[in-house]
Amino acid sequence: MCTESANMEFAPGILTWILVAIAGLNLSISVFAFRRRGVRGAIPFAAIMVCVSFYSLGTAVRAASVTLPSYRIGTIIKYAGILLLGPTQFWFALVYTERSSLFNRRRWALLLAWPLGVFLLVLTAPAHDLLWNVQGFIRSAPVAEVARTDGPVVWLTFIYHFILAIITYLLIALIGLRRSAKYRIQVILMLIGGIVPLVGGMILLYLMSPTAAWDPTAFAFTITGIVFAVALFRYEFLDLIPVARHKLVDVMADPVFVIDAGNRIIDVNEAGTELFLDQAKDPIGREASDLIPSFDSLKDDSGTHNSEVQIETNKGVRFFNTKETTLTDRAGTAVGSLVIFRDVTEEYRVKKRYTRLIERSSDIVTVIDRDGTIASVSQSIEEVLGYEPNELVGANFAETVHPEDQEEIRSELSNYVEEYGYSNTYRVRVSNADGEWRIIEAHARNLLNDPFVEGIVLNCRDITEKQEQKRELERQNQRLDKFASIVSHDLRNPLTVAMGRLDLLESEMGDEHNESLVTVQRQLDRMEDIIEDSLTLARSGEAVTETSETDLEVLAHDAWENVDTGEATLVVKQTLQLQTDRDRLLNVFENLFRNSIEHNESTDLTIKIGPLSDDFGFYIEDNGVGIPENEREQVFEEGYSTNKDGTGFGLAIVRDIIRAHSWEIRATESEMSGARFEILCVKTVN
Repeated sequence: MCTESANMEFAPGILTWILVAIAGLNLSISVFAFRRRGVRGAIPFAAIMVCVSFYSLGTAVRAASVTLPSYRIGTIIKYAGILLLGPTQFWFALVYTERSSLFNRRRWALLLAWPLGVFLLVLTAPAHDLLWNVQGFIRSAPVAEVARTDGPVVWLTFIYHFILAIITYLLIALIGLRRSAKYRIQVILMLIGGIVPLVGGMILLYLMSPTAAWDPTAFAFTITGIVFAVALFRYEFLDLIPVARHKLVDVMADPVFVIDAGNRIIDVNEAGTELFLDQAKDPIGREASDLIPSFDSLKDDSGTHNSEVQIETNKGVRFFNTKETTLTDRAGTAVGSLVIFRDVTEEYRVKKRYTRLIERSSDIVTVIDRDGTIASVSQSIEEVLGYEPNELVGANFAETVHPEDQEEIRSELSNYVEEYGYSNTYRVRVSNADGEWRIIEAHARNLLNDPFVEGIVLNCRDITEKQEQKRELERQNQRLDKFASIVSHDLRNPLTVAMGRLDLLESEMGDEHNESLVTVQRQLDRMEDIIEDSLTLARSGEAVTETSETDLEVLAHDAWENVDTGEATLVVKQTLQLQTDRDRLLNVFENLFRNSIEHNESTDLTIKIGPLSDDFGFYIEDNGVGIPENEREQVFEEGYSTNKDGTGFGLAIVRDIIRAHSWEIRATESEMSGARFEILCVKTVN
């Protein structure tokens, strides 16, 4: 340890003043940056330049020192810059690259613990040898030097500083060099301004002389000041935020262009470049009207202009909403414009698809307002009712319907107005363009509070033919009922008389006539079967209008009990829930069971029932002799039978009942080579 004198004397030379000028330049840059503190990154950048100024100023003071105490003052100033430079550079890198969230207060405390501890040792250096051991002080023109031996703490401090500096400039390089030209130049200047002093520091360490008066790092900060001044004033370093640009512009799917006052492109993101059919040339500096599609149509005297354009791109035709905003300086003078193309191709296609669906729909889509006035009508009204779409716009919907239906319609519409989302279906008579009354089924929903609709939506369809078909079906059913009554009354009465007379003959005639009597009895029984099957067949075709939920397995077992099945076996693989007319479907099972028993030996006969695997429906199959392939269509015809005692109506009845449910039936072959009937159900419940 060297004993110090309290005298502090300075003899500045040309080297000292150069270093002071360097410190002043860097300090001026820090003041400029601080004044722009509203810009992200300005504060940490100002802190860096203050540290650089301290480094140069401390070196200047040491160079001008005549005594050891004055030299020590320069060392304290210089180390203040050295120790804080690494953390402030790292702070700037985190802010510049938007990684500030990686460091919380605890991590910053740990990071600053070393430099603050070392600075405390620098302040108290005369009282210990923890940092270095001073052997002597030499004053020789033009700089002063000190002979000392540095300890491990000094070298660890330099390592700490270099590690932070390397991390700092790696972060800046990785983020910044991927940006466009203007930002890339900005980042290169930053790297030069930071790396040159870093190289100077490495040279100093290589010489193993941190106390050398000719510190190349301090002089390298001259370059730092110059390049950062260029970055500030030529490339607007604190006005451009590359990371924000990357986040908000480069990664945007929307094309973005920046145009200067001369209508030249000065910046464009990647999505914007993809709009150019000729991507071989750099767009920067070229005329906007030559490259930007529909650019001339965007120009407007107002500050902001919006329009829609259709552009042929490398990906095909695309649709865009464009927004052109005038950019001004602080004085309000226009300096350029920002053009954003928002790709609305998918929205456009969805809108067009929706419009086409409405236009091509066979239903009439009508929107009426709160008072019942028609606001819009779809194109389909022309095909359905013969009106032009705009012909009814403005008319009151209630006045377009039959006078007898108007009161009901007005009552319905008043309900819609009161309750948002309310819906209902009703039928009214509407006159077409030829003056004919058509029956319209309308499904209405209240969407008055929907900002995209603001009305009551009516989906209307012409059901006139459907209603006429229904009435015709009802008339047919009435005729069938009348026929069934005639058959039941006019044929059953003579048959009953004949059976009574046969009973009298059996008691009066001898045994020699038994065979004839048996034949007559058999024919009378057959006539009764024909009458019964005819009645069933006549009624089987009536459309099913009322249904209930029916369990397939329960229904099958009930039908099995109603038929003489002998020794046959019934197997239900799995049940289904069907919406059906239970009594008529029971008749289907009875006829199919009876058909299987009549055409096969019941001893080893097995009848299986289960659901279809590919369609909703069920099957009934057996392991009997089956139905020849060429007869599978004929078996459902009236009168067709391979049994001489059969009426030929059984499967015809099955067919008609299935059709009355709007179902389908087909005959095929079972896995056991027997007969299989598959019923495909349409009206079902889950």
